[in-house]
Amino acid sequence: MSANHEFLKLVRNSKFAQVATPLSKNIRGDSTIPTHQIIYTPKNSAQRSIYGIKTALPKQVGSSFISFNDIDNYTGMPDVEKNSGKYYKIKNFQEMGLATKNLYSESNPLFPGQSTKSEPTNREETLVNYLNMNKRVYTSEVQKVLQKNPGIHREFKKWLAKNHPQAFVAQPSPAAMADLLKSFLHESKAVHKKEWNLLDFGKEDAQIRVLGNGGFSYNQKGRLTNTPNGIKHDVIAPGRLLSTKDAAIGGFVSHAHDRSISLQYNYARSYPGKHILQFSMPFKVSEAVVTDDGAVRVTAEGVKVGDWMRKQTHSYAPSNPNFQSTAERHKTDTESLQSLLNLILPN
Repeated sequence: MSANHEFLKLVRNSKFAQVATPLSKNIRGDSTIPTHQIIYTPKNSAQRSIYGIKTALPKQVGSSFISFNDIDNYTGMPDVEKNSGKYYKIKNFQEMGLATKNLYSESNPLFPGQSTKSEPTNREETLVNYLNMNKRVYTSEVQKVLQKNPGIHREFKKWLAKNHPQAFVAQPSPAAMADLLKSFLHESKAVHKKEWNLLDFGKEDAQIRVLGNGGFSYNQKGRLTNTPNGIKHDVIAPGRLLSTKDAAIGGFVSHAHDRSISLQYNYARSYPGKHILQFSMPFKVSEAVVTDDGAVRVTAEGVKVGDWMRKQTHSYAPSNPNFQSTAERHKTDTESLQSLLNLILPN
């Protein structure tokens, strides 16, 4: 029961359970004033709950970044969240000081190249290029064009019989057949290709391509970082285990090597009266890769050294010091009983 009680308390105090119910069906969509604004206050002002809003916030907030939708309202309870929003996630990641990496299948798009010219020459000549689409197009867009050409296989056979009849006698190689298919897509007028206009490039659902790291991190790769204890070689950041291979680090779900976190996972999983998400432990962040579609892939390893196992009783300090979990209360009662028995019973 103690483990279930701890899990319910964790869910009740989580961000998912604290989402405000909107007063109308339009979730602040038609508001004429900015919503979900993020403001910053120094740490010493945050500890005194000085944020510049009319209503005093609880001392348990204690965060320099808060998100709010209104300074004051008729109920006197402004909609305020702490440690929320994409901006705070970026700040949380940038505090680690990790330089991001990029994986390019072609030359760097930030520098001149054949693929970055205003009128590039299609030297690769993929099949989608002959359908007036880029090679980076989504699969769903290619399927829409193919649905407009239900008889493309029959038209291709007619084109082969008219222009290259020897292909039916001597079976060509796959490379030669691919060249014939490209010629058919280029010459045939029966193929419906992708049509573009100027308005298509301004749509909200247009394909987005991120160049570089997209402003996610400004740290340079290979640059030394000095600390009071010397040069910083690796990045150590706190995180929480989600499964045997996943961990939440810096606001992202990171891939953690299972061999490096097996000890931590077994300890947190088997601890009586605690949920695995209540354990904050150190991780060594190996790399963070920013893909061209804006996704961030973080890889980390577990750190088996340190005294994090002995500090878990203070991970979630309650606002009321008299409020403790079931396991902690039983532990206190057991110690009191043991002290009483030591006084009564003879040695």
